Amino acid sequence: MFPFLSNNLNPTLIIIFVCIGVLLIVGIVLAILLLRRNKNKKTIINNESEWIDALGGQENIKEATAVGSRLSIVLLNKENINRDRLKELGVSNILVMSNKITLVIENKAEQVCKLINHSLNKE
Repeated sequence: MFPFLSNNLNPTLIIIFVCIGVLLIVGIVLAILLLRRNKNKKTIINNESEWIDALGGQENIKEATAVGSRLSIVLLNKENINRDRLKELGVSNILVMSNKITLVIENKAEQVCKLINHSLNKE
């Protein structure tokens, strides 16, 4: 059936080599997926001034609340926010309403909210 295989090869060895090959391929694919996933989850939460600046400064922020992965912020002027900087800080989505914005920050919204409120002396 396969002329390149000699009659001396043990079928068990062939099955073992095929299984090892499949496991290596699956392992490489999983490693690539995990690296991409971790690369996208860079939320910077340790520097409150960066968040305040990206939101237009302390004087622009009236109130900040968090529920789950959503950070809601009432602003004086929504035009003062720096969308690009917010994305760099780890915001995956920005929902803009009248003078309120909602930032989607996976698993970090409450920590960022505490930073902002601490900076605003509202905590």
